Amino acid sequence: MLDLVTFGEILWDVIDGEAHIGGAPFNLAAHAARCGLRAAAVSCVGDDPLGRAALAEMARLRVDRRWTTVDRDHPTGTVTVTLAGGQPSYTIHENAAWDFIQPSEAALQALAAERPHAFCFGTLAQRSELSRQSLFRLLELFTFREVFYDVNLRQAFWSGPLVEAGLARATLVKVNADEARVLGGLLFEGACAPEPFARAVLARHPVRAVIVTLGGDGCLVCERDREAVRCAGVKVEVVDAVGAGDAFSAAFLAAWLQGATAAEAAEAGNRRGAWVASQRGAVPAEA
Repeated sequence: MLDLVTFGEILWDVIDGEAHIGGAPFNLAAHAARCGLRAAAVSCVGDDPLGRAALAEMARLRVDRRWTTVDRDHPTGTVTVTLAGGQPSYTIHENAAWDFIQPSEAALQALAAERPHAFCFGTLAQRSELSRQSLFRLLELFTFREVFYDVNLRQAFWSGPLVEAGLARATLVKVNADEARVLGGLLFEGACAPEPFARAVLARHPVRAVIVTLGGDGCLVCERDREAVRCAGVKVEVVDAVGAGDAFSAAFLAAWLQGATAAEAAEAGNRRGAWVASQRGAVPAEA
């Protein structure tokens, strides 16, 4: 049985001319495996050297690749990452293999047999109609204990209705403070601060908890019918924040699925996210 399945992009982040394996769903799955979960990724890579390298990295990092297909017509995804003070900005190249995620019927049956506990998705992989249709088919076909939506707004590859559709299907939602501000203004009549945003999501959608990450200041966790909890950050010298949020998500989910409280899970997330931010690359080598 699988503990966790992610859906979406597997790609290579090109930072200062050096390629690092990445993509938020892949990063989350890789860190989840390091946290002791049995993790798989539903994705697609190209039939090219980067695609073969990505599959090798999945095997090395113990991410089940049975649901990651190879597309002979489109290249493996790449992102050009520019760092300023350790904080990334992204140029995400289009028409990549992960824009064409389409699991076969046999693959879907095999996934159902694994009875995964948690399903994780974001917004970026929904920029293509084909991948978006595949995502929502999975959400309709299966019942998961937890559906974790890590919003991840990137460039112009999102819209208010797209985000609302994800919120409507999630049990757990994660955003960063910038995303809360943007979405609060767009969707929730100016509920732009972390806690008002989280409360607005809980009021409108069947979500159990909303996590707003605050960078070095930690995070805010809001659960339905409970007081909000602020969890202090772990101070580190930031080298490269790429993937830190995905590491947070993995550690949060690993603790949460094992029965931790939301605050305990958030503290675990803060520790792993801070460690990744202090290293180079989204999935750095463990010490």
